[in-house]
Amino acid sequence: MRLSAFLSIAPAAVLFGTFFAIPLVVLIATSFTSWSGRSLEFVGWENYERMLADPVFAKALGNTLFYLAIGVFVQVPLGVGVGMVLALKPRGWEAFRTLLFIPFVISGAAYALIFSMFYNSRLGLLNNMLAPLGISGRDWLYDSATARWAVAGTFAFILGFVMIVIMAEIASIPRELYEAARVDGASELQQQVLITLPLLRNAIGTCVLIRVLADIGMFDLVFILTSGGPDDATVSLALYAYRAYLQSDWGFANAVGTVIIALGAILIVLIRRLFRIGDR
Repeated sequence: MRLSAFLSIAPAAVLFGTFFAIPLVVLIATSFTSWSGRSLEFVGWENYERMLADPVFAKALGNTLFYLAIGVFVQVPLGVGVGMVLALKPRGWEAFRTLLFIPFVISGAAYALIFSMFYNSRLGLLNNMLAPLGISGRDWLYDSATARWAVAGTFAFILGFVMIVIMAEIASIPRELYEAARVDGASELQQQVLITLPLLRNAIGTCVLIRVLADIGMFDLVFILTSGGPDDATVSLALYAYRAYLQSDWGFANAVGTVIIALGAILIVLIRRLFRIGDR
């Protein structure tokens, strides 16, 4: 019995150790070194002290938290609202569901290229739409005042994933609850607020968790749209670490990676406790 259990667990344990545990240990260990690929020297907390003293790191941390906030406080609530409305199956709900889900399956690189043309200062659709309103054209991605908001605008309204999760969760709610509420005289709005929304706690918490995990390592959108500019106004932690890798400062880059993992772990614990994910 023990041998069978060991053999069944062994493949997963080997994969976990090879692709997660060992790389994680190497990442943390080398974050305390000066490593360029050719030489490896222990430097203690020097990489972390250097990171905290770097104003670009402060910008990268602030931008990453900003992107997280857009995902959690804009994308998730909108996705929940749309999912709840479409779950009522209004006229044309299937077509709307399909149209809203399509952006989710488009790769980040393709999406970034589309929006780089959308934001173009001379030929972009956004400036052409604003021109009749008397709003002069701006270079949205290369103006420090608007660049971060422009990057956030590329993903804030991708609602497909959250919408589908919410619709699936609503489909699992027993219809008897709504029938009993209607008998008691509850309106459609009251049913949504007092029955549907509380029972979506786990699903909403899961969506928030997934958004945090996706946005904390945001790289492709920022890299393609702005490369972190202008004046590091849009740089993320992942892009900050990538720059260090390009300079062969691998120990410092791994220190940034360790900070990203630590920040993600803290947020995961907080979100799980806040939404009581897994509790009935």
